[in-house]
Amino acid sequence: MSQSKYVGFLGGANKFGRWIPEPEIKARAVAGGATIDFSQALFVHPVITVHARAFWGGVTLVVPPNVTVEQNGRAILGGFGDGGGVFHSSQGAVPETLANSGVTIRIVGTAVMGSVNAVVNRKARPGALLTMAEAAAKMQDPPEPSTTREDMRQQMLGDVLAARAAQTAQAQALQAQALQAQAMQAQAIQQALGAHQAQQFQQFQQQQQQQQQQLLQQQQQQQQQAIPVVQGVPVPEAKA
Repeated sequence: MSQSKYVGFLGGANKFGRWIPEPEIKARAVAGGATIDFSQALFVHPVITVHARAFWGGVTLVVPPNVTVEQNGRAILGGFGDGGGVFHSSQGAVPETLANSGVTIRIVGTAVMGSVNAVVNRKARPGALLTMAEAAAKMQDPPEPSTTREDMRQQMLGDVLAARAAQTAQAQALQAQALQAQAMQAQAIQQALGAHQAQQFQQFQQQQQQQQQQLLQQQQQQQQQAIPVVQGVPVPEAKA
C-alpha cells in the first residue's frame, strides 16, 4: 500500500493545494511543525489513516466540511485531538466533523510536549469521494491557488469576534434581567409600603372610633350621675 510521509524537524513540512491523498500518511514533528491541508484534496479512498507523532512540535490537519475525522491517540504533557493534559487519551469522532460523505480521516499517534489536532476549513468546498478517473481528470485542470492560510486566519478572527459578541449579548441579557429584578423588587416594596400605610390608616380609624365610643360612654355616665333616681324612677332635681 502506498504511503506519504511528511517530517518537520527543526522546521516545517507542509502540504497544501490540490492533491490525491494516499490511504496511509505519516506525519512527524520534532521541534517543528507539519501541516497537512485537505481543503483541496481529491479523495479517492474512503478511509485515510494519518500516523502522527509530535515531540516538542505540532501536527495539524486541515480538513474541508463534510469529512469525518476520527481520533485515536494520547498526549503526554500536550494535546491530542480535542483534549490534552498531563496524560490524555482521545478516541472517537470529532463532533464538528460528523458527515455522511463517505470520507473518513483517522488520526492515530502520540503527542509528547506537543500537539496533534484537526481543524475544519469552513470556507473550503465540501469533501466528496471520487473515482480515480474523476480525480485524474480534475488533476489536469489548471491548479487553483491555496487560500487555506487566509481562510483560517479569517475563520479564527470571525470566531473570536463571534465569541465576543456572544459574551456581550449575554452580559446585556444578564444586565436586563438584573434591572427587571430590581424593578420587580421596587414594585413589591411599594406595594408592601402601600399595604402597610393602608393598615396604619385602618388602625387609626379604629382608634378614632374607640375614642369616640369612650367619649360617648363618659358623657352618658355623667348624665346618669346628674339625674337622681327615686324608687328606680329618674325624676328631675328639685330647684333650690
